[in-house]
Amino acid sequence: MQRLQINVLGLSEVRWTGAGSFTSDNFTLFYSGGDQHERGVGILLDKETSKCVKGFWAASDRVILIKLHGKPFNISLIQCYAPTADSDDDAITNFYEDLDNAYSQCNSNDIIYVMGDFNAKVGDIRIGNTVGPFGLGNKNDRGDILINWCQSHNFVITNTWFKNHPRRLWTWKGPGDRVRNQIDYIMVPNRFRNAIISSKAFPGADCGSDHVPVISEIRVKLKRLKKSKQIPKLQIQLLKNNNDVKEKFCIEVQNRFEALDDITEVEVLWEKMKSSILEATEAVLPKIKMNKKKRWMTEDILQLMEQRRLKKSNPLEYKLLDKEIKKKCSEAKETRLNEQCSEIENKLSINTKYAHMKIDEITGKSRCTSSGCIKSKSGTILMEKHDILNRWSEYIEELFDDNRAAKPIIKKNIEGPTIMKDEVRKAIKSMKTNKATGPDGISVEMIQCLDEIGVDMMTKLINQIYDTGNIPEDLTKSIFIALPKKSGATECELHRTISLMSHVTKILLKILMMRMKNKITPEIAKVQYGFMPDKGTRNAIFILRMIIERSIEVKHDIYLCFLDYTKAFDKVKHENMFEILEKLDIDSKDL
Repeated sequence: MQRLQINVLGLSEVRWTGAGSFTSDNFTLFYSGGDQHERGVGILLDKETSKCVKGFWAASDRVILIKLHGKPFNISLIQCYAPTADSDDDAITNFYEDLDNAYSQCNSNDIIYVMGDFNAKVGDIRIGNTVGPFGLGNKNDRGDILINWCQSHNFVITNTWFKNHPRRLWTWKGPGDRVRNQIDYIMVPNRFRNAIISSKAFPGADCGSDHVPVISEIRVKLKRLKKSKQIPKLQIQLLKNNNDVKEKFCIEVQNRFEALDDITEVEVLWEKMKSSILEATEAVLPKIKMNKKKRWMTEDILQLMEQRRLKKSNPLEYKLLDKEIKKKCSEAKETRLNEQCSEIENKLSINTKYAHMKIDEITGKSRCTSSGCIKSKSGTILMEKHDILNRWSEYIEELFDDNRAAKPIIKKNIEGPTIMKDEVRKAIKSMKTNKATGPDGISVEMIQCLDEIGVDMMTKLINQIYDTGNIPEDLTKSIFIALPKKSGATECELHRTISLMSHVTKILLKILMMRMKNKITPEIAKVQYGFMPDKGTRNAIFILRMIIERSIEVKHDIYLCFLDYTKAFDKVKHENMFEILEKLDIDSKDL
């Protein structure tokens, strides 16, 4: 891409599973595959073009759609991989249905480019405004299907409209180089055909494939977008591992905290506390340096590839170099894999978390499997960021909407004992570390590092919340993360929603839970196995199996009833829950 100055590269037969995107060496790949390592398509964008992406949709393992911000019209890119000539008619029908579905998601004003391996020959005879007179060979049945699709959507097959040398026309060669055909195309709506400056094949590109790339030079403008500000990641682990950093951090926070003694308003106190901790963190902790991922590819292999490209005219030397390159690639991959395995072994003895992260990186488990879009309630595919956010907002509101009372009514007097430092200290100590922060950006490691200073700060804040009933706005907000349950999920219901809550809120809730625990635990039935200390649902499953086995032995019938509540925790009626807690004589302030 760099040598030929290509901005957008469509890829067919990628053979990757799942769907998603990733960035490497300033290039971003959007890909779409199935469950098996077959078929698959992708679109590779350079750094500048990737900044203009509005969204993408992995329509199937043969079709992918990307939308770009353009000026004055937006741009839609559709990459395809049609079934081969020996595929049945059903496969062809399904492919063109997928293509139609992707096309239907484009706006009428979009500049639409459809490209890829269509495994069809359109011939060298002009057909209206669709096929030009500079094609190659004779038209076949699959070519008729492609031409019909282009005519129905008023598309032009660009690489048949430019007079080029025959070697600039063929895009695929058969085994032994006995047959050369034109089966790869770039197509554009007829109204935008004048934007195409040239369109031809580049047999000298040396892609390591029996296909050669078709490259079109297009006159089009992309819209320059403002880059969103990224929050720098800091080396939080130094607060636990480096005593000098910890001491400096505590001094920074203490100097700021001493000025908070006279503040009585909860919101003001919280804002000052938050800024004190975050400012001290930025002043003391260094940023995490993102090390460039080491590649298995070596400079020697790249030089051999360049030599191979120059030997295109000499088949024997080309074949020998190709064989040597494949051998060296295999050796380089194995060497890199051995290095990674050694790295994992070293990390297992130091920090198992980072070792498992490395394992996921190698095995590909950390690769994103999102389809890049979401369906609206009506089934329309949403690809733009603000549309997707609005749909998630709508879904979350419906998820938690159960006609619940806005505020439970507590009939008794508002009272409860003051929260003690020991309670706060115990709650902070019991918090799990290495967890993602909420909207406030404060992690539990920061609070734990402060020792008694942190306990004093949290005790002051929590008691003010406890006495007034006013909770700072930051502590009532959460960040929702949507994780697809399966690859390519487009419905909100097929995602797991994880809520990232403020760690300060978690500490407050832990204190309240510890206070309620002694009164609630005796009321819980002994047959409750989930969410209970020292036992779990595995115990219940084991007991159930024993009952079933015993019933079989004595030839007794056994009847089982299973209930699965949809979104059970999201649909809890809070007014009923508060009534139950009141009856258990829970302090009104805790409620």
